Amino acid sequence: MYDVPGQDKISEHSFLRYLREKENFQEAIQKSALSSTIESPETIHLREIETNAGIARQHEFEKKAGGISIDDIPQFIRKGLLQNKNQPDNQKSYVESIGNARDEVRASLLLDAFDIENEEVELACVKAISNIPKKERTKLIRVGLSKESFRVKKASVAMIRYAPEELRAKMILLGLSDRNIELAKIYAKVIYCVQEEKDKRNLFEIAKQKLGNALVEPPLYDDADISDERFLRKDFVKTGSRVTLIGGELKDKVIFRHITPEAFRSWQEAYDNHDIWKRAGFDYVPIEPIVSFHQTKDGLVDVASGVLDISFGDWKKMSRDFSIELDKERSKIIRVLREAGITHGHAHEDNFCLRFFRKANGVVDYQKKPRIYLIDFDRAISPK
Repeated sequence: MYDVPGQDKISEHSFLRYLREKENFQEAIQKSALSSTIESPETIHLREIETNAGIARQHEFEKKAGGISIDDIPQFIRKGLLQNKNQPDNQKSYVESIGNARDEVRASLLLDAFDIENEEVELACVKAISNIPKKERTKLIRVGLSKESFRVKKASVAMIRYAPEELRAKMILLGLSDRNIELAKIYAKVIYCVQEEKDKRNLFEIAKQKLGNALVEPPLYDDADISDERFLRKDFVKTGSRVTLIGGELKDKVIFRHITPEAFRSWQEAYDNHDIWKRAGFDYVPIEPIVSFHQTKDGLVDVASGVLDISFGDWKKMSRDFSIELDKERSKIIRVLREAGITHGHAHEDNFCLRFFRKANGVVDYQKKPRIYLIDFDRAISPK
């Protein structure tokens, strides 16, 4: 029930290690109200595209610009960008104001702003592409992709969904051959924005050929300079609790989550109770594997957990393979937890991870339905 397909000996016996940890743990986990929330700037930029976060900035623009005519807005923005040369936060506000100019001048203004060599300003420029007339977006996406910053490149790939429909498949096809594997994986994740199903299927097949196992590796290490050559700890920026990535021989195998005792007890309850999963028809425990744990001086619990593969949400962006069956299993996991009195707190598709079976040579078997696991129990609660 607790084996994870394709894992080597470092994590193969993780459940036995976990049982020893429980047996040796003399002191009960004490209650704590500690928690933390961290969100990356890039996530904020991309999320704001789909929200009303720009309303406040619109009011700020109106306050700065006063009663100037729409014909004078380009000069107002260019002057603001120039006068705030060493103040990127102010420059970002002018970039975000480009949507107030006439359609025909917005692309030119954004090209000027892209010349500012500052990562945060460049990210603001990428975000502003959605406000540019569609026919001019492709060249601006390419400008973003030409920047040195990986974060800016990554955000630019995500903007392909705003490019003209007839160009999206071609842009993704080119990107799948990018020498940077991590960036090529991002291109695969925007396959969903291609309209024709035939084109989607072709792109996914090419992605499997080009990327192999890397296609389903989790994005944990995309922005982190962590190798498997030496042991290293590094915080992973996410929304919710803090996560520490591990380098050296544990890379891709174990991470550390730092969560409240209440949340850990709920996670542990869901993980330990293999009988409820058997009764529900699972031949494994579909809960993020716990390798070991201990309580820290600040009252949190450090939990070493096994690394899985790509999230279900990211998989569905690339392919419909197994989606119907996995959706049913996802719903069943939520139902079983609910019946057990456990509330996960944010059981969305990105908190369900897949684990693919590997062939004898270690290559992912894309023909076999992967297992699905619920992860990230930092907001979980249970009646106990």
